[in-house]
Formats: sequence, C-alpha cells, structure tokens
Amino acid sequence: MDRRILGEKIRSERQLLGLSIERFAKQIGASKATLQRIETGAKSPSVELLAEISHVCRKPIHEFLADNRGDFLLQNSSALRKITGEDFEITILSPYGQISSNILVNHYRGDPGAGINPTQDKAYHWVYILKGACTFEYESNSYDLKKGDLIYYDARKTFSFKVLQTLENIRIAIRV
Repeated sequence: MDRRILGEKIRSERQLLGLSIERFAKQIGASKATLQRIETGAKSPSVELLAEISHVCRKPIHEFLADNRGDFLLQNSSALRKITGEDFEITILSPYGQISSNILVNHYRGDPGAGINPTQDKAYHWVYILKGACTFEYESNSYDLKKGDLIYYDARKTFSFKVLQTLENIRIAIRV
C-alpha cells in the first residue's frame, strides 16, 4: 500500500475521533513528529504501531491497508460508521480519505430539540435537507430550513442549528 494513502487514512480516523495530533500520538505511544511523518506519507508505521492505531480507532488493521480507491466500492450498511447520541445519529457515508483526503460525506438524523451548539470547523459545508426542519444560525443570522433546502457555508465561521421537526440531511464537508 502507498504510504501516503495509509497516512491519509490514519489522519482521517484521528480527525473523526476529534483528537489533536499530540493527543493521538500520546494514545498510540508515538512522538508527535513520528505521527506527522506517518500522516504525510514520509514514513510507514511499524506493525506494532499500526496495531495501536487500529486499537485506538476501533477499526481492524485491514481497513487501513485495504485499497478503497478502485473503480467500484460497495459498503454494506453494517460497515458504515455511526456516531449516536440520545437524540441524533450521524452515519459516515464516506470518511476523509475515501473520496479525497479533504472530503467527508455524512447523513444526519436528529429528533426535535437536537442540534449543535455554536461551533466552528476547518471546512466548507454543503448541506441538503432531506426531511424535517431546523433553525440554522450563521454569523448572527438565523435561517429556517426545511425539506429541499440547500445551504453552503464556510464552517470556519461560527454556526449552530436546532432541530424543529425530525431532521435528515446529507452533509459534504470540504476540509481547508
């Protein structure tokens, strides 16, 4: 496997976990410099280090080594990663590194009252509302969104949303 692709997969998984490079390096027992070299493809991880990365990410080693960049990819629903909370579920349809190192695609489903408190992300977001309604706040402006609406915004600026009616959307995040 190409070291660069492996490094992109490792970086993508670390970012999905919301871990800084320093914290992730500590958890896997590596230096920050070593992890940076692995994530950029300058170095391959040892088998032992890849096992630690696999353990921390809760993914089998073969998923890091599989070449998913062919002409066709089938992901069964049981293989899709889900992040769940009391009133929401996020399904990662395509993690960073699968389509491109800077693109993530997810499906969000939230119950009334669910949402995200004011936050920022190092990405541009494209969101299409499949079902339901929410209030979206962006840079001190409020927008009522419903089924069929589409928004695109620079998520490096503060945004938040609150679900009004059971909401489903597709989000494409383009990391900058």
